[in-house]
Amino acid sequence: MINNMSAPINAGAVPFNNAGCSQPAKMSGEECFARFHQKLKATQNGALRNFNKLSDDFKFVVMTLANREQPGAFKSDEVGKPFEYFDQPRRVMLIKAMNEIARWGEILPRRFSLHESVIPE
Repeated sequence: MINNMSAPINAGAVPFNNAGCSQPAKMSGEECFARFHQKLKATQNGALRNFNKLSDDFKFVVMTLANREQPGAFKSDEVGKPFEYFDQPRRVMLIKAMNEIARWGEILPRRFSLHESVIPE
């Protein structure tokens, strides 16, 4: 066998192969494919990813806006919950509220100066 690596492997040395990591459970190719797509879908879901990284204050704003469309849909004790916690109809409401807030962000300038609180006479 020819060693094409630039650095020689010392006798007794084991090439790096996820050293220190536990071996994954044995699974069929179909199970592996299903798990891969499940994880891929979770990371590609922009609503899930962005909602879950929001602060609780912003989640409160999103839920309050959604509650204006359908009062009582969200309770205050649900503010810290992840996107997956909610059922599909309420996730649709959250997405609509986040889209509305994103639209407002396009309408408004980036920031307002605090000095603009003074109105000229």
